[in-house]
Amino acid sequence: MKIEAVRPKAYLDISIGSNKIGRIVVELFTDLAPNSSENFFNLVKGIDINGKSYTYQGNTFHRVIKNFVIQAGFLDQANISTIYGENTDKPIPGENLSQPLDSPFLLCSANNGDVNANGSQFFITTFPQPHLSGKHSVFGKVIHGKSVVREIERAKTNKENVPELPITIDECGEWNDGMEVPIFNACYDTIGGDVYEEYPDDDETIDKESSESVFNASVKIKESGTLLFKAGEKYKAFLKYRKCLRYVMEYIPDQDQEPEWFDKYSDLKKKLYLNLSLVCLQLKNYTKAIDYSSYLLDLSNITSQDKSKALFRRGSCLLELKKYKQALVDLQAAQEILPQDAAITKAVEKYETLIEQEKNREKAKYAKFFS
Repeated sequence: MKIEAVRPKAYLDISIGSNKIGRIVVELFTDLAPNSSENFFNLVKGIDINGKSYTYQGNTFHRVIKNFVIQAGFLDQANISTIYGENTDKPIPGENLSQPLDSPFLLCSANNGDVNANGSQFFITTFPQPHLSGKHSVFGKVIHGKSVVREIERAKTNKENVPELPITIDECGEWNDGMEVPIFNACYDTIGGDVYEEYPDDDETIDKESSESVFNASVKIKESGTLLFKAGEKYKAFLKYRKCLRYVMEYIPDQDQEPEWFDKYSDLKKKLYLNLSLVCLQLKNYTKAIDYSSYLLDLSNITSQDKSKALFRRGSCLLELKKYKQALVDLQAAQEILPQDAAITKAVEKYETLIEQEKNREKAKYAKFFS
């Protein structure tokens, strides 16, 4: 009986700017690409040779292209900082070149056109790249933290594909089964039947050609968020609602071809904007709450009550951000729709109190000049 070789695993903990995003875990193909795997593993764990330290810790993803790759590992000008076998600072010959790059989340060596001149730089595919097959060593794959890869992929970049905020490998090392996979940009709680990937393109359990299949998955994701919200897990609920919105926005059908499904998706989108504006308000993420309230107000199919809710929430956030004039416009508009609503009335009273306090502070500030 053939015994399968146990492949080592490594982790990379990622932050974007000052925000921790989560952990990427990769499996290394030591049986197919031993030199590339060993080099990567040494750099992940950190190694000292002849008084020189080699590590990916503190390194950044310096090239990010959506629907293509994310790339890191630039250690020096020569781009040949390698530690494998008995070699140091020697290029790594191409390995496992026969494996096609026909799927996302493959870990590959980066090179400058010479397949036998690989160094410390690596990239992770975010979309099938069959045209690169045979040109790059494939020495691993992502097994956990795909949402972290997607978050990196969607980071804002300049014209040279360099991220505007630093995307840093904060910590890295060997990963063993049973270790944690901390993720801060996604919620993997399966409550409510949400067993779907964070990004719809990565999920193989839904039929992406079927509006019904994607819609049913979206409903379960939303229900998961609602159950978490009711349980007081508001940030997790936010992550679930945001995930559901990705599914809706990515696969909302054409209105002319599938009018019934288009209406169902549109109604679900409306509910998500309502939920997201509320949970962001309660999380005191006022800027996001304003955004989702505004998205809702831009829709054509909302009821007067929903419009009032959106105006109230946006006005409340503007009030917290001390944008008093804009806040009053929204709150008065909300009050005009629902004049008996106690929460809206209370918000207007709060506005009047804050304005009065502001006036008193101004009076006190200038009074001392005339005393």
